[in-house]
Amino acid sequence: MAVVELQGGQSCKGCGAAALGLCKPSGGISTLTVRNSMHAALGDTVIVSLDKKIQRRGFLLAYIIPILCFMAGSVSGFVLGKVFSIPSLEVTAGFGFLFVSAVFSFRALKKLDRSSEMTVKKILSRNDFSP
Repeated sequence: MAVVELQGGQSCKGCGAAALGLCKPSGGISTLTVRNSMHAALGDTVIVSLDKKIQRRGFLLAYIIPILCFMAGSVSGFVLGKVFSIPSLEVTAGFGFLFVSAVFSFRALKKLDRSSEMTVKKILSRNDFSP
């Protein structure tokens, strides 16, 4: 494990958490504990990231599953509305499925967030820093 100092601004460029406003990318120094799989040493400049598998799973939970559930709910509501002569059932069913899938997805995302950790992806420069 390694403790990484993140300096706001350039360090946060392209980060999803900064884009969503979950942290303050504009100022100050924040620290992050990451898995040190590249054996970075004290003073090294590194790039940290999430595993691609975790990124894909998060994307699936945040975007793909809710939109697919919304569409499935709308289609099933449309069909059931025609069968039972209930007007606008597709709207109610679509948003109902969306709500249920959003609750499921947010719970799964919280669990994923607690179980996953960032890793040192690349060492940009070695720094011979003696304490």
